[in-house]
Amino acid sequence: MRWAFSEDNTPAVITAEKHVRSSHGRRDIRELPETCVVFELGIGLRFLKENFDTVTLCDRLPCFLDNPECIAVKGHPDVCFTKGGYGCLAAVDTLETVRALGVKRILVIGMCGGFGKEIQVGDVVVPESILCEEGTSHHYFETVEFVRPEEAFFNQVREYFQGKFHTVVNSTVTTDSFYRQTFAKEAYWREKGCVGVDMEASALLSVSRYYSMPAAAVLLCSDKHPLSESESGWNWGNEDFNRVREEYVRAAIMFALGIECGEKGEGVLTK
Repeated sequence: MRWAFSEDNTPAVITAEKHVRSSHGRRDIRELPETCVVFELGIGLRFLKENFDTVTLCDRLPCFLDNPECIAVKGHPDVCFTKGGYGCLAAVDTLETVRALGVKRILVIGMCGGFGKEIQVGDVVVPESILCEEGTSHHYFETVEFVRPEEAFFNQVREYFQGKFHTVVNSTVTTDSFYRQTFAKEAYWREKGCVGVDMEASALLSVSRYYSMPAAAVLLCSDKHPLSESESGWNWGNEDFNRVREEYVRAAIMFALGIECGEKGEGVLTK
């Protein structure tokens, strides 16, 4: 079944550009910085506000669905941070909205479940490609299987996180149905070269690609899946996971700000 058609040149009935200025979307509209970190984990914005001197750019983004806040770190006007929303539909709603407000590059910071033999809880995955097993990507592209990050941006992200965590550089998959991740399905994903699964990343990279926006994703392994029915069952995290998750979020923020060890660096995120 196709959901996007190459011959369809008609405009969308609703666009983010129109929605943010509509009676449904209009709030405190302002231009946003060109780089946006999209947190796909609940701790992201809370940790940022508790540990950095922040300023609110928009208390409620004029998205169609949820209305997350968008904030920046004082002294760093070129990058903003927001919550993407859980699931592809909500995440892409946020992406479309921040793009309509001036964002031109996306860094996705999320988590994934690990089902590859080489991945453990607390590992950081920098996906070199993401299998699109969700519906959103297929409304933007007539044919898409794997989506890839923008190469130069991916290399920056990979090099930075490899210096700080046990990092796995491999493919992952995004799905809409986490309660239908059967043992057979995860075995199939392993055959496709994937090591982890999340709920948003492929759609965010697909839509960024659609608009020619550089984008990359980073995923912290939050849970390890049994590889067969004979292994012990699924469990979330481990005894050290909360600490590792905070270190991961801090590292992501520092990368985006171009700061190392609390001092200004050369600009890790370069244009």
